[in-house]
Amino acid sequence: MLIKIVDDDQVFVKKIKDIVYDNFKDIFLDYSIECITSNFEAQYFENGDIYFLDIDLKDKKGIKIAEEIRENNSNAIIIFVSAMNDMIFDSLIVQPFYFIRKDNFDRDMKIACTLIQKYINKNHKIITFDFNGKKTAIQLSDIIYLESFLHEITIHTSSNFYKYSSTFNKMMSLINSTNIVRIHKSYAVNLFWVKEIYKEKLLLRNGVTLKIGKKYQQDVLASDKEYLLK
Repeated sequence: MLIKIVDDDQVFVKKIKDIVYDNFKDIFLDYSIECITSNFEAQYFENGDIYFLDIDLKDKKGIKIAEEIRENNSNAIIIFVSAMNDMIFDSLIVQPFYFIRKDNFDRDMKIACTLIQKYINKNHKIITFDFNGKKTAIQLSDIIYLESFLHEITIHTSSNFYKYSSTFNKMMSLINSTNIVRIHKSYAVNLFWVKEIYKEKLLLRNGVTLKIGKKYQQDVLASDKEYLLK
C-alpha cells in the first residue's frame, strides 16, 4: 500500500504524514508514505493507492493531477486537501473520496481517516492460512486469481503464489468478498484484475487468460457490471 501526500506546503505535509502514520500503522501489513512537495510531473503519480492532494498547487492544478491518477488507477483513493473551500464542487469531476478543508483540518482529517479505515476493512480484507507449516497473511486486494486442482488451491498474487490445502467452496467462504468471483469450477478471479471479458474466457491485466465455465457466464458479467458501478 503506497500513500502519497502531494502539497507544496511542507507544514501541512508533515501534519498529514504524522496523522496518517498514527492511524494506519495497525491497518496495513505493508505500507509506505511518499511526500511530493515539488516537481509535480505525471510520472510521480503512476503508482499509488491513497493520495492526499492539495487542489491548488503553485505549479500545477490538483484536479489535473487527479485526472492523471484516475487514468492510471481508477480505484485510487483521492482525498483533496485545500484552503479553497469553494473548490469542493469543481473537484467532483474526478470523484474524490473526501475533501479536507485546511481551515477545519483536524475534524476533517479525523473523518477522512475513519472513512478510509472502513473502506480498507471492507475492500482490503486480510486472510490467513497455513503455508509451508506457518501462518501466512495476505490482503485480498493482492490476489489476482485462485486455481483449484483436487483439494489444493493455488493463490496467485501480484508478487508470489501460495498452495493451500482446501476445497474451493471452503476457500471462497474464507474470502467472503464480492470482488472475488467464481468463473469456472477451477478458477475464481479478482475483478480488479480483469481487463476484458469474452463469452467463454477472460483476460487479466497480467496477460493471463482463463476459461469461463458455461454455467458461470451470466453471473460473471453481472458481477463485473456491479463492480464497475461501485
